[in-house]
Amino acid sequence: MNLSELVSDPILIPFDDTYILYDPSDPLAYVLVYFSLLPIGILIFYFSWFLATRELEAVIIAGGQLINEILNNILKNIIKEQRPASFGNSFQKDTLRSAYGMPSAHSQFMGFFLAYWSLKLVLHWEGIGSVRKTLSILAAVLTTAMVALSRIYLGYHSVAQVSVGIALGGFLGSSYYLAVGIVRYLGIVDWLMSWRIVQRLWVKDSFNFSSLSLKEEYEAWNLRNLSAKHKKESLTKKNL
Repeated sequence: MNLSELVSDPILIPFDDTYILYDPSDPLAYVLVYFSLLPIGILIFYFSWFLATRELEAVIIAGGQLINEILNNILKNIIKEQRPASFGNSFQKDTLRSAYGMPSAHSQFMGFFLAYWSLKLVLHWEGIGSVRKTLSILAAVLTTAMVALSRIYLGYHSVAQVSVGIALGGFLGSSYYLAVGIVRYLGIVDWLMSWRIVQRLWVKDSFNFSSLSLKEEYEAWNLRNLSAKHKKESLTKKNL
């Protein structure tokens, strides 16, 4: 027997949060799996949003969510509360994420998301009716609740771990919103926008004033389209 046969295969582990264990015979579990994956989808949205629009707000909120995740990992390793009994001690062992369960990272992520965007919607955006604001916040609350439910139903966390996660995420999201407001008031964001590298990347901060509705975006496009047609017709007449 040679040396290579004596060496065991390396231990392979899945990349954090890209797989969910569930009972395939349970239709509800199948649906809740997608809600458990929602935080990853939101992060992908932030990245795509920045690439497509170069809005600074995408970087600001993504940075806040990252800080929120780091604090969650630190707290888990301090509290060291085990997950429900359905998961063995090997779950997430030797990965970047803590194997402990208190508080729930998914719930804390969604609590942060809910608090920050609700404050942004209510206190900052103008031109949006109260009905639309209320419906938007209710949709965010329902989504947050479904993510939390998925973590309990699929056995990843206890009710207490999920509840603490949402509450802590909400507190951190609110605090981060306030901190961003102070940073803007002090002119730090304006100073950052003056950096040459930021300007070279065409980063802008227009979302801070108010997001454009689909109707406003269409009207702006239609105005540019009519202007282009008018210029084309003028050039045609001039050439004739």
